[in-house]
Amino acid sequence: MDRYLPLLEKRKKKHGSKKKPLKAGPEVSRLGVPYDYIVIIDAGSKGSRVHVYSWLNPGIALDKKVDFTQAKQLMRRKDESDEGEESDTDEDSDEDDEDDESKKKLLYPKIKTKSRWHKKITPGISTFNKAPHKIGKHHLSKLLSRASKIVPKSQHYRTPIFLHATAGMRLLLPTEQQQILNEICLFFENKSDFFIPDCASHVNVIDGDYEGLYGWLSINTLIGAFDDPSSHKHGKNHTTYGLLDMGGASTQVVFQPNTTEIDEHQNNLYHMDLRQVPTVDEKTEEYKVPLEIEYNVYSDSFLGFGMYQARSKYMKSLIASDEKEDEYHYWGLSKSPINDPCIPKGFTTSDYVNDRSYDFIGESDFEKCLTRIFPVLQNSTHGGGGPKTNCKQFSEGDEVSTCLLNELIPSFDFDVNHFIGVSGYWDAIEDLLSQQQDDDEKLKRDKLRDQKNTYDYKKIFNKTQKMCSQSWSSILELNSQKEYKDQLSEEELSTLCFKSSWILNFLHLGLGFPRFGIDNVTNSNKGFETLQLVEQLGGSSFSWALGRAVLYANDEYIQAYNNYTNRIASDEKKGPLQLKRPGFYHSSSPNIFQFGAEQNGIVARPNYMKMSANNLHYFDYETKEETDHESPWNIEPHRWYGFIIFAVLLSFVIWLMLGGRNRALFVTKVTSGFRKLVKMTPGYNGAKYTSVPSGNYEGGSDMELGLELNELGKDIEDQFEIGDDDEAEDDEEVGEGNRL
Repeated sequence: MDRYLPLLEKRKKKHGSKKKPLKAGPEVSRLGVPYDYIVIIDAGSKGSRVHVYSWLNPGIALDKKVDFTQAKQLMRRKDESDEGEESDTDEDSDEDDEDDESKKKLLYPKIKTKSRWHKKITPGISTFNKAPHKIGKHHLSKLLSRASKIVPKSQHYRTPIFLHATAGMRLLLPTEQQQILNEICLFFENKSDFFIPDCASHVNVIDGDYEGLYGWLSINTLIGAFDDPSSHKHGKNHTTYGLLDMGGASTQVVFQPNTTEIDEHQNNLYHMDLRQVPTVDEKTEEYKVPLEIEYNVYSDSFLGFGMYQARSKYMKSLIASDEKEDEYHYWGLSKSPINDPCIPKGFTTSDYVNDRSYDFIGESDFEKCLTRIFPVLQNSTHGGGGPKTNCKQFSEGDEVSTCLLNELIPSFDFDVNHFIGVSGYWDAIEDLLSQQQDDDEKLKRDKLRDQKNTYDYKKIFNKTQKMCSQSWSSILELNSQKEYKDQLSEEELSTLCFKSSWILNFLHLGLGFPRFGIDNVTNSNKGFETLQLVEQLGGSSFSWALGRAVLYANDEYIQAYNNYTNRIASDEKKGPLQLKRPGFYHSSSPNIFQFGAEQNGIVARPNYMKMSANNLHYFDYETKEETDHESPWNIEPHRWYGFIIFAVLLSFVIWLMLGGRNRALFVTKVTSGFRKLVKMTPGYNGAKYTSVPSGNYEGGSDMELGLELNELGKDIEDQFEIGDDDEAEDDEEVGEGNRL
């Protein structure tokens, strides 16, 4: 069973299972401008998530002289629902509701989504490496089912779909990756009607650095750093936030260094080019040239340091340590359990490591847990560079440890570098705090869920120490006392100590994040904290897919502006104006420019055209009921099952060909052999019991005696035993039959 299933089931119960039927999103806004949609599938290591986003069609909006900076004008009010749009509810409310934010001017395209415009299914696409031909029917169709319900049917043909795989696929062999990607392309091109002009750029395994850049765009869009930089001044002309994204197989670290570090690491940074939306000149009532904004960003993906890959490395180190100390004891094919200080005392689990099964038994030893995790960081060769000169345990002094950093990575300036921790960071710490809190803490935590939840090192350290020191029975008892919707599964509880301890190690020993109250850090900017852990920002859950949509929309807006100004220039017999399209490139490869929308030479999204959906072809996934998980039977190949079925059928045919007499003889021999085998079993007693009828015996008394057969003599015993003579007679009879 997938690791994420308990969490998904818990959230289903928390939010309720009854939901209104999904309805298609709006095709045209109240301004008369149609919406453009995009479908992005985040194919992660443990599952896939489909996301649907939309924005106003820039070409038609420009023709209608829409002022893109007026957020209030672009938003639909609750009482002005568009055709085909469901009414707003608390659970599925329009994230563009009119509020104080609507008074602010937009500097970048407004991206729309809703809470039900995304869906997660498990497991990840990498599990189809043994049977890639099954991925369409048993995985992709479930994702397209949700997307097809959101995007208006008449707009499927012009709605681009992207599937970007991340760390889970990066761990597969290149040949396995390509087989899965080929099957995905075939399914999208032949069994769906979404827009996919070039499969190689729409379906691929993206580099971890790209994933980090998209996440950086997403987090700064959600927090408002792009649209309202004046409210996010950190000092030294720095207004953006860094991203810490802990996944299952990898973790991303993305941030904009300070000016000094940018100059020193110019050859190891990404250059991000964005353009603001066109603004209307109040005097001429014409559009001004959109302002270009450039960012120098460092993005790094630590493959193998995601939550579950890190735990796999940790268990390998436990096994290697035990083997060195010769602590294994073999009893036949079994081994004694390996002591694991990061799981609760009284809990035992089995895990596959290096394709072998090992048993791990809990110790509930926090200090030892931190010590045993440390080699995972200490032995890292990530990023190359020289040897690590500053890699220390918590107990080895107050100096900050930086096991994962080297001279190729820009130094953090915690006076201006403020980070947002998402995904695994939030999940682990949220679960940790939910298991150990009083009523006051619960009220405070609930209040901060949708706000900035600042990372408190001392609090997290103390809570982790307490969790890692408890026995399994104590943890279960505390968990049972909570409301059912807040209870964690046994698997979540058993790994909670490791997850929290891993975050402490990774942040403070790997990356060198300061331990406030312990490390001496000069931070003159008291208005901002170094690290915040969030699940949602601005009413939206974090996903790097939003950053991909932001870049695509930004590029489409500039292309539309170029087309618009070219038409005007042609009418006025002026020279055309071509603005540089948004995108990014790495400083070491400036000629490899990744455009936000379709790459050069690939056809762009078709122009909007009003059309009826009545005569369009509908696919199977558009009508089937949605599911969240696929069983292993539908993922794994069935070669062995086919072999077994073939062997059974062959045996049945041979059985029929034997004939009735030979079948009877076969049954007789098998039965006789089985009886002999039973008699040879140690402890078997061939003696039976019988009753002697009552009668008058010497002594003149009636009595009923139970006598053992072996006490009555050999002659009586032979009457009750199937001897070898009977089998010999059968053999002679068969032999005569064969001679005849």
